[in-house]
Amino acid sequence: MNKIYRFLSSVRLAIILLAVIAILCVIATIVPQDLPQAQYMEQFGTLGTTILSFLGFDRVFSSPLFFAFGIAFFINLSLCTWGRIEVAFKIHQKKPSFRTWGSPVLHLGLCVLLIGVAFSLIAKHEIYYEIPVGETVTVAGKSGGFTLTLDNFSVDYYDDNVSPKQYRSSITVHKPKFEPIPMEIEVNSPGKYNGVSILQQSFGWEMLVTLTTGNESAQLSIKDEDWIVLEEGPDGNTTLGIAFYPDYDEKEGIAQMKSYRDENPHLIWILQKGNTSVALDALAPGESSHIHGSLHITFDGYRFYSGLQMKYDPGIPLIFAGFFLVCLGLIVLYLPSRKKYTFSDADMVE
Repeated sequence: MNKIYRFLSSVRLAIILLAVIAILCVIATIVPQDLPQAQYMEQFGTLGTTILSFLGFDRVFSSPLFFAFGIAFFINLSLCTWGRIEVAFKIHQKKPSFRTWGSPVLHLGLCVLLIGVAFSLIAKHEIYYEIPVGETVTVAGKSGGFTLTLDNFSVDYYDDNVSPKQYRSSITVHKPKFEPIPMEIEVNSPGKYNGVSILQQSFGWEMLVTLTTGNESAQLSIKDEDWIVLEEGPDGNTTLGIAFYPDYDEKEGIAQMKSYRDENPHLIWILQKGNTSVALDALAPGESSHIHGSLHITFDGYRFYSGLQMKYDPGIPLIFAGFFLVCLGLIVLYLPSRKKYTFSDADMVE
């Protein structure tokens, strides 16, 4: 029994397990992860794709192989940590000193760190929302859902008045039976509520457009740009492309966007049959134009939308706690001392 314990808690086994985990991490950097199978087939062929899929190398960090070696390393580290705690108690009884606890605290921190990383890999959840100004979305949290309303959105520009420097979302978080909470979310300055981190990721423009055919009309919300198939035909489809230019300019018949500022907002539409452009026009807000046949388009208005990333990661507190314990253990372990205690495998099985 002692031989099994010494093997499972040995430094030699820890080195072997760490080497295998490091190799798996290297493979994850070489082989693209979590791609559609067709892309692996194109890059590695049928046999290569089958081998990668069987070994889990196309999804290393969620593969059974990676978790198996991770669990084995955690068992090794836990037994080693317990052994060092037992030895520290024996030494402390003979000659009390807080320096005795440096190594046990260091190893305990590594255990907590591994648990936090495992929680992150298993339970981490991310959702991306593109929310127009004035709209509300429902977000799930660890203790129930809440709603988030984008009240306003603003952009700061560099001195050239063209390139965005910083952008921010003014939001309000609502939860039943609780007071609404206003927040300002900026790039590199996230908000947090109900265990969910709210990060500013991107932004753009949403157009409100009305398409009319005879007595029928439909209002569409289009973000930035989109293509709509109007008719399908043997010689190619008839498609309508719609794009938003916040600062529109035209030179020599070519539509250009001078900046991201909404100083001259226009909707640009283009009608194509197959790959051939047959008509185009630029509309200011409130303007309409004829596309073809009985189809007309009206540019009703526009507004910002904010791209917000919602992240729920229960492993983060444990990761920080483990990192703190590791740092504390290193500080205590390497404090100047007249007498240094060392831990061996033999000490831990006495």
